[in-house]
Amino acid sequence: MVLDGKEEEAQEVQTGIPQGSPAAPILFVTYLSGIFEEVERRCEGVKALSFADDISWWAEGATEEEVAGRLSKAGEVAGEWAAKNGVTFDHNKSEAMLFSRKRREPTAVIRTGGREISFNKEATRWLGSGWTRI
Repeated sequence: MVLDGKEEEAQEVQTGIPQGSPAAPILFVTYLSGIFEEVERRCEGVKALSFADDISWWAEGATEEEVAGRLSKAGEVAGEWAAKNGVTFDHNKSEAMLFSRKRREPTAVIRTGGREISFNKEATRWLGSGWTRI
């Protein structure tokens, strides 16, 4: 900082807000709203879902490989946006869930940010007979 021609030494600045702060959801939505628009614009068939401070990408496809491909692209686009906007994600919390009519464990893998994210087999749900419309 320079004031009246006098330059101060650089000092570390802490950023962020405490976990659980009531301001967090408002700041989260305000700051990250651009990522939703960017991913939905660049990734056909992908929609954004968000709750509190979590981001989710939802994709629909004829095969699990098609869904994994769309989600892989969404992850890459989100990573690009994050890098340009000073945002980091905790990739250790990333997981994928598959909803399918086929009763078999998913084998497709989402590849993003140099990582592979398998569909969580315990969270996979099969849709089909037995569902009743109310």
